[in-house]
Amino acid sequence: MIDTPFFDAHTHHLPQPQTTAIVSCRMDEKTASSYLQAPFISVSLHPWYLTEENIQPQIEWLVQTIQSDSRVVALGEAGLDKVCDTPFDLQIQAFRKAIELSETYHLPLVIHSVKATEELLALHKEYHPAQAWIIHGFRGKKELATDLLRHGFYLSFGKKYQEKALSIVPADRLLLESDEADTDFPSFYRQVASLRGTSFDSLVENIKENANRLFFNR
Repeated sequence: MIDTPFFDAHTHHLPQPQTTAIVSCRMDEKTASSYLQAPFISVSLHPWYLTEENIQPQIEWLVQTIQSDSRVVALGEAGLDKVCDTPFDLQIQAFRKAIELSETYHLPLVIHSVKATEELLALHKEYHPAQAWIIHGFRGKKELATDLLRHGFYLSFGKKYQEKALSIVPADRLLLESDEADTDFPSFYRQVASLRGTSFDSLVENIKENANRLFFNR
């Protein structure tokens, strides 16, 4: 449950004192302080770091960590990226496994998506997932946000975003994150609240409600 004023849905750093954060970790980061000291983690099968040789060890690490580490509250980031060098068929293979593990272990799926919306929506239609699918670091335009929301996705926004997209997301589908950035969350929340035409306190409570429903209600 959220016991601090602010929630960071996706980060690669240890949380700030006033922030409850979910730290995304890969298999090769299992000795890093961000992994060892994080109060909550998501386990990653990131398309950038996939190879034919390491996909199976990564999947085995995911399963082992999910089963043994009570800090795991999400799976991801996982997803599809047409700009990176990883063969796309290997990305699809890994993402399908991530979907299956998300459903099996009742974990929300944090998604990295770059120029792969068509494939992402096709897989969503195929699997009809019971678990939430969350697009992390969403930077798309209002039209793309509308399409993803219509299909049931949640959108998580970092410091770089399209204002019109952020402004139209329903309060119960919105998350905020730092990702790799050094984010001053009180200022970030005030900026977002102003853009959305809501109060700072209302935004804080809405994000907390979403976080507790998605990640801490198992």
